[in-house]
Amino acid sequence: MAPSLDKKLKQAIRAKRKRHFNAEQEQTRKKSIDLDYRVWEKLSQKAHELDATLSDTIEYLLSEANRSESANKQVDTLKQDLSNLLDM
Repeated sequence: MAPSLDKKLKQAIRAKRKRHFNAEQEQTRKKSIDLDYRVWEKLSQKAHELDATLSDTIEYLLSEANRSESANKQVDTLKQDLSNLLDM
């Protein structure tokens, strides 16, 4: 067998073993989702801006949304408290 083909065969075997090993563990198992083209395009652009993968970008955007929601709740609570103080 040609050395280049032998190398490709060994790489394919290693890749297959890695995929099998990763599929056994919950945190490394691959998940897939269907995205509309427009959504993928926006995520892709954001990923390029952040110099990150699509998965990292989705995780970042979700954490930012959670932080924003938490901050909005705090502001609403403060507004309600101020309103209650002013009504006294």
